Amino acid sequence: MSATRNQTVVNPETGEIVKLTAFQPPERTVTKGWTVNVARRNEQRLQQIDFDAVEGFPAFVTLTMPSQQMGDVSAAMFHGWHKRWLQFMKRHGMRHYYWILEFQASGNPHLHVLVWLDHEPEPLETFKALRSWVGILNKSGVGARLQGQIWEPIDVGAEITVDGETVPAHPERVLMYLAKHAARGVAHYQRQIENMPDDWQYRSGRVWGHDRGLPLCAQEDVETDYPTFHRFRRLVRRWRLAEARSIKDADRRRAAIVQARGSLKCGRLDVSPYRGVSAWIPSDVASALLDAAEVMGGDYEEE
Repeated sequence: MSATRNQTVVNPETGEIVKLTAFQPPERTVTKGWTVNVARRNEQRLQQIDFDAVEGFPAFVTLTMPSQQMGDVSAAMFHGWHKRWLQFMKRHGMRHYYWILEFQASGNPHLHVLVWLDHEPEPLETFKALRSWVGILNKSGVGARLQGQIWEPIDVGAEITVDGETVPAHPERVLMYLAKHAARGVAHYQRQIENMPDDWQYRSGRVWGHDRGLPLCAQEDVETDYPTFHRFRRLVRRWRLAEARSIKDADRRRAAIVQARGSLKCGRLDVSPYRGVSAWIPSDVASALLDAAEVMGGDYEEE
């Protein structure tokens, strides 16, 4: 039995409460693609990144491989190619990166990478970056094509297309979309896993990652009374509804609205008053909602 990350015990020598991992390192298990826990940890990590402190010129990169050769490629091979490509990019000015591995309906891996460079790249540089990926695969006998790879600079303030969906051109919004897309795709991935080669079913490897130098925000704790907390929860739900209604795709908009409306539902009366609310909200918006909840006092009623 392996120790969980936060499980605590009493140190018999000092009497201190310490994590069990101090005595028994947690067992490293085999990663089996996207699960609910994996998607949640990815989103939690993204919420911690201080995007305003990340220096560099951002770009959104998509790397693919031919689906017809999926059966000839192991997960270890694919992650080896990915590692070599990141090493190539580090030699050519990449400061930071965050990557998310998705799987298409056929089970084919689809690699999205957000990179920050120490300079604004010329078109020839972006061509060489994509060509390096294709060359890595070609050397391993995989017929990747340059036309299947995408490099899009992120012009902050404009818009960018991610998986056919238009999102605001900002590193945080791009990764936010990918994280939510990955979380929604957990059930889809679990349905498609039987169509994947055996090696990928049981040893997919990591499906998201980043460099260790990404700046992280310090956790901020706020104390408030329960009435203010309840008003804050309702304001968060209204904000989520507004975000959901702005989605252009009708099916995704409908699903997001249903999810937002039910975000505060709880069948246990003893738990409902204390249940928290989970939503990815920009820090300035969260602060504004909390300020509004405090100012409204008892005059605010949910519509």
